[in-house]
Amino acid sequence: MLLDRRKDYYELLADINSNSTEEQKTSLMRDLCKGDLFFLLVYGLGRLDADKDWLFDRCREVQAEPDGMLDLWAREHYKSTVITYALTIQDILNNPEITIGIFSHTRPIAKGFLRQIKREFELNEQMRHWFSDILYENPARQAIKWSEDDGIIVKRSTNPKESTIEAWGVVDGQPTGKHFSLLIYDDIVTRESVTTPEMIEKTTDALALSYNLGAHGGKRRFIGTRYHFADTYRTIMDRGTVTPRIYPATHDGSLSGSPVFLTPEQNTQKRRDMGVYVYSCQMLQNPVADSSQGFSRDWIRYVESSVISGCNWYLLVDAANSKRKGSDYTSMWAVGLGSDGNYYAIPEVRDRLNLTERASRLIDLHRRYQPKQVRYEQYGMQGDISYIKKVQEEIGYRFDIYEVSGPTSKIDRIRRLVPLFESNKIYLPQEYHVTDYEGVTRDNVHAFIEEEYVPFPVPLHDDMLDALARITEEEGRLAGVVSDKKIELSLDWPINQSKPIDRSPGALNRRGWRTA
Repeated sequence: MLLDRRKDYYELLADINSNSTEEQKTSLMRDLCKGDLFFLLVYGLGRLDADKDWLFDRCREVQAEPDGMLDLWAREHYKSTVITYALTIQDILNNPEITIGIFSHTRPIAKGFLRQIKREFELNEQMRHWFSDILYENPARQAIKWSEDDGIIVKRSTNPKESTIEAWGVVDGQPTGKHFSLLIYDDIVTRESVTTPEMIEKTTDALALSYNLGAHGGKRRFIGTRYHFADTYRTIMDRGTVTPRIYPATHDGSLSGSPVFLTPEQNTQKRRDMGVYVYSCQMLQNPVADSSQGFSRDWIRYVESSVISGCNWYLLVDAANSKRKGSDYTSMWAVGLGSDGNYYAIPEVRDRLNLTERASRLIDLHRRYQPKQVRYEQYGMQGDISYIKKVQEEIGYRFDIYEVSGPTSKIDRIRRLVPLFESNKIYLPQEYHVTDYEGVTRDNVHAFIEEEYVPFPVPLHDDMLDALARITEEEGRLAGVVSDKKIELSLDWPINQSKPIDRSPGALNRRGWRTA
C-alpha cells in the first residue's frame, strides 16, 4: 500500500525499527522497495536529496504509468534518476529474469547510466542484504557478466543471451541479434544530433531501427530533453509512438513562471546564464526562442471563401538545387495584393525539384496567375535563369524575372514579415494539398506553419519563410541583363476589381486557390 504523504515515511520507518525483528524488517523493506518507487529511491538507494514533495509526486506518477511514455522534464529535475536509475532497479528486484537495453544517442552516454546502476549494486550493502537472492555479495567476482561493455547479470534462473542490463548507442554501436524485454531510451537527442537536418534524420531513422531490438510484447520508455523544435522527440510524438509527459521548470511553462522545483534564485540564475533559447529547450522543454523574436499562431488569418477577387499577383521563388532527402526545398509563393490592403499568400511549391521541374512549375504558375512580377532569389538563380529563358524562347512564352538579394541576413529578412503577420495582413488558405517529388500528397499550409512559422527563429528549414519575405524587397535587378543597375520594386496595389481566384474542386484537380 502506497503512502499518501511524504512525511508519513518517517513514522513508518520509526515503527518498523521499533517493533520488528530483523527478519521482519528485511521482509518489510523488500516489500517497500519492490512496491514503492519513492521509498526505493530515497531510503533503499540512500538518495536523501530526492526527498522532496515534487519528486514524491513524480515517483507516484511514473510508477502508475511507467511504459510508453516520453518523459520530458527540465534539466536537474531528476528524470533520469527516477526512471532510468531507480525504476530500472525496481524492475530487476521485481523480476530478476528481465532483460533491459539502455539506449542513448551514443554508447558512452548509455554506459554512464549502466555504470550508476552497476556501482549501486556493488556498494549498497543494505540492498545486497535485503535482496541476497538477486544481488551478488561480490558481483565483480561472482557474476557471469559484470562490465560496462558486456552488461551486468544478477542472480537469475534462466539463461537468455542478453544480460540483465546492457548499454548501447542508437546512432553508433547498436547490437545485432538481441531482443530485450524492456527498452529504455535516455538522451537519444543531444546538442550534436540537431545541428543539421541530416543529423536529425539519422537519429530518427536509427531510433526506428532499434525498435527491432525489443522482445515480442516488450515495453519501451523514453526520457530526454528537447534541443530543437523538429528533433526526434517531436517526430515520435507526432507519430503517436509515445505519450508525452512534460514537466517544465516553471508552473506554466513560461519564462516568467514560478519554478516548480528549483528555488527562485536558482531558476533566475539558469535563465540568465543559459540565455532565452537554451533555457527554453533545457528547462521549459519548449525549443522555441523568445516569442518576441518570432511568430505567433494568433496572428495567422485564413480565407474561408472559395473565390478571392481583386488581387494583383506576385510570384516569389527561392530555388534549391538538390533533390537529396534532407536538403533545402524549392519554395514558390503566389501572393495576391488585395483591394482590401491584405496579402493573400498561396504556398504553391515546397518541394525538391530539379532544374527542368523548377522551370516548368514556374511557367505554369505564371500562365495561371499572370503576375505583376516574378521575384527570384539571387543565390538560387545563377543556373536557372539561362535555362528558363531558353525554355521561354522554345515555347514562345516570355516574361521578366527580377533578381532579389541584398546585404540583409536571412533571419533579419524573415523578421520583416513579423509586422505583417502581427497586424493580420497576411491570409492563408485553410489547407493546400500538393503532391511532391516522392509522390506524397502534403498540405503546404500545415508544413509552413508547423515546420517553419511556429519554430522560427530556429526552424529546421526556413525556405518558405525566406521566399515569402521577398514580397518586402524594395529593389532588385532585371535578370538576364548585363547591368549592375538596381530597379525599384514597388508593389502595385489594385484599385479596381480584377479577375477572381477560384478554388473550386474542378480547378486543376487540387485543393486550394485557383485562377478562374
